[in-house]
Amino acid sequence: MSRHAQENLASVLLLVFFAGVIWMCQDFGPRARMIPQPLAAFGIVLTLIQLVWHNLGSTAELRMEMISVQAPDIPVAEVLETPVKKPSWQREAAAYGMIGVLLALTFVTGVMPAAFLFTAGYFMVTRYCSWQLSLVYAAVLTGSLYLLFVVALQMQPYHGLLAPLFP
Repeated sequence: MSRHAQENLASVLLLVFFAGVIWMCQDFGPRARMIPQPLAAFGIVLTLIQLVWHNLGSTAELRMEMISVQAPDIPVAEVLETPVKKPSWQREAAAYGMIGVLLALTFVTGVMPAAFLFTAGYFMVTRYCSWQLSLVYAAVLTGSLYLLFVVALQMQPYHGLLAPLFP
């Protein structure tokens, strides 16, 4: 089977899968359908675009000789001498610590405040951007989460252990 036929077969199988998801969603309630049905519809649209592009588009730019791929300009001796570094245990501990902080914030303050505090704190600690821009990014992320989950999907967010203290 040619590569072209294999890609078409994979696309058709994806279409069948997405159609199956939509068909299965018909037994769900209206709220339960809110996530899988739009995702499956979006998947069908993207798969159809890929099928059309693959079969009707120009294939000249898609052809590539794997043997004639240009090698990087780094000398071979330099590549061979570079040791592969394993992540240090301090970096792994820091990554696990960040996950722990996010979980603790979510448990104590709730989802929305945790998203804001964690995002702003991460950008400030890593010095990715200024503290003002960190707050803007955190506010945009938190607003997006609120609009998606609370407004569009009508989900009740978790308010955390501190919720009874703030009436």
